[in-house]
Amino acid sequence: MSQGNVEIVQRLIGAFNEGDDEGIASMLAPDAEFESQSLQTYRGRAGLTEYRRNLDEAWAEWRLEADRFIPAGAERVVHLHRVRGRGRGSDLAIEQDIAIIWTLRAGQVMRGKAFLSQADALKAAGLAE
Repeated sequence: MSQGNVEIVQRLIGAFNEGDDEGIASMLAPDAEFESQSLQTYRGRAGLTEYRRNLDEAWAEWRLEADRFIPAGAERVVHLHRVRGRGRGSDLAIEQDIAIIWTLRAGQVMRGKAFLSQADALKAAGLAE
């Protein structure tokens, strides 16, 4: 199921980038959790869309790029990517490589945990780069 899980996470990220709240919710388990880089936890199907709205409020513009999806066992997918943005009000530009470990069960995303370090995410997933 690992390749199937990769495809689900790819669709989830596509929906996230497009602001497709219904698409996001359709891939999440009802009790899904997402732990952001700031260690705030968002819960339920509305949690990830709330996180996206928070990003939109904080940043005048932002985007994810250089996506790479790595299966990590039967239930996890590591999403390596770069985030670029410009702060709302401050005009501060950012560019950072980050990662998320996604956990899936029965074709639904159960949990996402963001890491500020791709190396830390790979280590947490039991993978070596």
